[in-house]
Amino acid sequence: MDFWNNLDNQLELSLEVLDDFIAEAKEIRDTNEWLNYGLPLHRMREMGFYSKIFDMLDERKLAKDELREFFRLLFGTNNMDGVPDPEADWSGFVDSIERLCRKEGKTWNPITKRMDYWVDIRKLKRAYRKKGWLW
Repeated sequence: MDFWNNLDNQLELSLEVLDDFIAEAKEIRDTNEWLNYGLPLHRMREMGFYSKIFDMLDERKLAKDELREFFRLLFGTNNMDGVPDPEADWSGFVDSIERLCRKEGKTWNPITKRMDYWVDIRKLKRAYRKKGWLW
């Protein structure tokens, strides 16, 4: 792992070094705790599907505009039609994501070791609330 991580850092390649499923889930929890890193996401990454958004999941908290792109990959472009822009209508955006999660159903969560929705809405709201706001 160290060899590949060092190579990725030195060469700035479009190379993502993946750990095992549970270790990746723990890394992502540290930066984007609202996401249930389900096995289908891990398998997509293992099979070589590349998206810079996927690469950033374990590196830093996604920006609001990146959330929109991530959810487009997760739920599909057609399902994201009509979903408000998170910068313009955060509440509407979150409501839409919650609706999509319920529609999609639950997937195994390697952290909690139970079936969970893809997104923990409460944690998503907490992660992106503006300082000083109590909603």
